[in-house]
Formats: sequence, structure tokens, C-alpha cells
Amino acid sequence: MTLNADLRRNEVFYLNLDRFEGVAFYSDCGSITYAELEKRVSVRAMELQNACEDCLAALCFETSIDAVVNYLAALRSETPLLVIDPDLPVAQQEALYAKLGVSVALGGLAIVPVARWPFKHKLQKSSEKLHYAAVLLSTSGSSGSPKSVMLSRQNLLANTDSILRYLPIRSDDCAITTLPLHYSFGLSVLNTHLAVGARMVLTTHPMMSREFWQQVREHQVSSLSGVPFHFEMLKMLRLERMELPAIRYLAQAGGRLDPKLVSYFANVAEQQDWQFYVMYGQTEATARMAYVPPDQIQHYPDVIGQAIPGGRFEIHDLEYEDVNSESVITEPEREGELWYFGDNVMLGYAEQASDWQQGYFPRKSLATGDIACYTEQGMVKITGRLSRFIKVRGKRVQLDHLEQQLSALGSKVYCCGNDDVLFVAHVNEEHGLSEQISSVLRAELLLHPTLFNVIQLKTLPTLSSGKVDYVKLLAICQQSTLAANKEAGE
Repeated sequence: MTLNADLRRNEVFYLNLDRFEGVAFYSDCGSITYAELEKRVSVRAMELQNACEDCLAALCFETSIDAVVNYLAALRSETPLLVIDPDLPVAQQEALYAKLGVSVALGGLAIVPVARWPFKHKLQKSSEKLHYAAVLLSTSGSSGSPKSVMLSRQNLLANTDSILRYLPIRSDDCAITTLPLHYSFGLSVLNTHLAVGARMVLTTHPMMSREFWQQVREHQVSSLSGVPFHFEMLKMLRLERMELPAIRYLAQAGGRLDPKLVSYFANVAEQQDWQFYVMYGQTEATARMAYVPPDQIQHYPDVIGQAIPGGRFEIHDLEYEDVNSESVITEPEREGELWYFGDNVMLGYAEQASDWQQGYFPRKSLATGDIACYTEQGMVKITGRLSRFIKVRGKRVQLDHLEQQLSALGSKVYCCGNDDVLFVAHVNEEHGLSEQISSVLRAELLLHPTLFNVIQLKTLPTLSSGKVDYVKLLAICQQSTLAANKEAGE
């Protein structure tokens, strides 16, 4: 039974967990009910208040009940929490701890000091209008950027509420962890299911394993969420031929899904009487910003759809230096930078300890770095990216940072691309520069040569403002690649 929308808005998913009955989580080590979860989170929150008052804690967010308890206890005790990938090398963890001023690391029942002396401070909560960092999520990916997104409790609650207002999550549902919990998409699945008292299977088995699908059937998993890679795997596995009577819907985000695959899964969903949601989001907006209603996905497989409840979009002309009312684009098919507005927009980036120690006025606006236009039907369609980031086979590449890194070779470079390929352009005729760039991309970003192209240009395309026109640059790089491939084929 779906919870009333007004009740959803008034509930806080990390408080009063024992208001729900039954199992909260299944794992390889057993299960835990909501009543038991409440007891553990309550005790852990008190321990954190005593051991880590006004300090930053870190959590390697493994897929386990212990890790979930630590996460919820940090939120309840108002302990700022740096959430990191458990596979991050120890040296990089330690560097991140030192940079951000982490005092303790949480693991199982332990609270482990990680500094020679506790790094503590007093938050000056002088204004109720100020919001404070609750969770810090890394977006560094493979580019080495040290920035972490600061999300407030209000960000988490706002996005949880918005998602519950369009995804059909019910209290009798059961989800499974196809996504890591340190990733904003995976974390949003956790938050939304906790908010309605649903169940989750915390599994470490990969989607391609027999054990994964045994758990799906055993626990009557009712939804599958994933990034494009997962849906490529689901097509290989012929999902439509499996006996999955409990499945009600599929949800995709985490990068652009090929429109052909969108149409494929839309057909599968129609045949199976499921719903298929294609969504768009960024960590900087907590998780989700847009979705395509399932009844429209067949007709518009190449759009990100409409803003989530409580949010809105604007598209701004790139020729304007500042975002203002004159720069807003309203007509269809005209491209500009996509901006999002909503209560789920981050507080900012943390690059040092003083960043998360402060209070911030809610930003509520985010330049996404994506080039977009409106369709004739009023849908939002992504047509390219600015220089902020791309995801190449799931690896997040911060293009501004990469430009700086590669320009250290001695010549200015310009990076652009999409989720299929990275382009690095330069106008220097220096012999061997392209080979040097390729070597760095292979060695430091671990990119296969098929995932990037280094292109030498005679001139760079620019806007009237003198800035590099990344939209035209991307088109030039794509055309150059096509021409080179055609010539090689001949």
C-alpha cells in the first residue's frame, strides 16, 4: 500500500525507524527488522555524539547492515559524514582524510581515530536559514579531482520526497543493491525505501551471477535500478525470458542510455506489464533532477523528460556572460546550458576542512554543464556537454581538471566528449605532443585507446565572448574522427 503524499513529506527516513513492521534488510549475514534497526541506530547515534562531537567522520560505505547503521546514526546524531568508496586505495583515503580534516573512521562497531589528535570545531549555527553539510560524496572519479559534494539533511530529504512522488515505491516493495551505496544513485535507492518502510537486499553478488538472481527470486525483489552498463547486461541476459513475477518497474540513471536500448526496455516493460523509468541526475543535485513518465518513453526515447516534482529547469543562451532573464531560452530546438532549480541542490564543494565547517544559505540552482534544448512537446533533450565532466564507460572524467593536468605537458589542450568517447584537442604542431597525451590517458586514467581521440586543430572555435565554443569543438572532433575512420576503412 502506497503511503499518503502528505505523510511522506512529514517523515524523516533516519528517525523513528520502528514505526515500520517487518524486515528492513536482508544480507549474506542474515536479516534485520525495522525494530532491531531502530535499536542499533539509536545506540550508535549516542556513541557518535559522545565520541565525535563537532568533528568529521568517514565511512567506507560497504554493502552491509553495519555500514547502513553507521550512515543512519551519523545523520541522526548530526555528525558530518564523508562517504567514500571502500575500494579506494588506502593512500588516497589517508590523503582525503588529511585534506578534509577527518577525525574518525567508522567500521562495524568501531570508531577509529585517524588523526594524531581529534580535529574538532564548533559549528556556529547562528541562523536557522543556514544549512550544514551532513554527507560529503566524492565525484572525483578517474580524473583525480579532490572535490567532494556537500549535501545537507534538507537536500537528502527534499530529493527523497521528490523521488517518492514519481517512482511507485510501496511499503511492500523489495529492492536489491545493484548499485554501490557510496554512489548518489545507490544512496537514493536506500533513502527512498527506508522512507516508506520497504525492504532491501544488501548483496555483494554481481548482476551476472547465479546467486544474484537467486536472491531476486527468494526475496521477491520488485524493482531493478541501474546505470547504462547494467541495462546492457540485462539485455544480454534476456531479462524478458526470466521468471520474475514480483518485478513491477525498472529504473535507469547514471548516464545516457542509448535510445535503441531505451526502446528495447520500453517494449520489454510493456510486454511484462512493468513500468520503465529513465532518469537524469547528478551528485550535485543529491541524486535525481528529471525523469521520463513511463507512458511517454516509447515515443521519446532520446530525452531526459521533465523536472522531478519540486524542481524546474531553465535553458540559458551560452552567448551571455551571466545567467539572467534575457538569457533564458524558451523556443524549441534551440540549444543552451541546462540549469536546474530545487531544494536538492548541494551546498557546494568541500576541498578543505574549513569548507564543511561553515553554514551555507541554500543555493537552489545548479549549472549542470550539459547542453540541452526543448523538444516541440516541451521535453528536455540533452544534446552535448560543456567542459564540466563526462562519463566514459562509467568513469567520471572532470574535463576542466583534465585540461589543467594535460596542459602541464607544455601546451594548452581542450577536452570535450560524450559518454562514448573523450576528445582532447590542441593546436600545437609540436612533434610528439599527441603521443604524450595518449600516454597519459592510458597510464593515469586507465582509458583504452578506443575510448579517446587526440586531435590536432588549426584553430579553435570560439563564442563572441572569446570563450571556447565547446559545442562546435565537439562537432568538429566528431567529424574529424568520422573522416579518419572512413579514410582508414578505404
